[in-house]
Amino acid sequence: MRQRATHNSPEPDTEAERRLISRFQSGDAEAMNVLFTLHVDRVYAYACRLLESKEDAEEIVTEAFVRAFEKATTYRGESAFRGWLFGITRHLCFDRLRQPRLILLDAEALGHLGDTDDGGVNPERMGTKALMQKALTHLSEEQRLVLLLCDVEEWDAKEVAVRLEKSLDATKSLLYRARRSLRTAVQTLMDEDNGL
Repeated sequence: MRQRATHNSPEPDTEAERRLISRFQSGDAEAMNVLFTLHVDRVYAYACRLLESKEDAEEIVTEAFVRAFEKATTYRGESAFRGWLFGITRHLCFDRLRQPRLILLDAEALGHLGDTDDGGVNPERMGTKALMQKALTHLSEEQRLVLLLCDVEEWDAKEVAVRLEKSLDATKSLLYRARRSLRTAVQTLMDEDNGL
């Protein structure tokens, strides 16, 4: 079986980064600033994908780096530093997603629903991206995460298993179910639009 490219999975830390991490673990604020600069864009993009809200993602990124600074001594170097940051970010995002909150819809958000007379999904008007975003809302948080890491970020299953703290078999099973659920959700939305 052919393996996917893993160019987006966290690369091992370089020697220079390991020195920065060591300083960071000793409480060096300058080292923290450099590590922040190196990783903030990727952590922010990751949080945006999980939360689908730029404002929430900005808050989570700030909180993730504060939490990383507080827990600096718990980083053991067994995986890439960025992966450790992603783990902190993932936990914070899931905590945020579990919080009940009032959802306010604005005109732009309503515009993504497709403009059909019956409120269905019109793929021609919505476009593939909007259809996929709507379909993704039918998946669990964990299913969205595994699809993001495997199919968007192109991490290999072993790295995803470590991040999700699951066995490799459980991760592969979760990915299979997530893909199947996504296909079903897309088909359902398209069938609803076609009046089936």
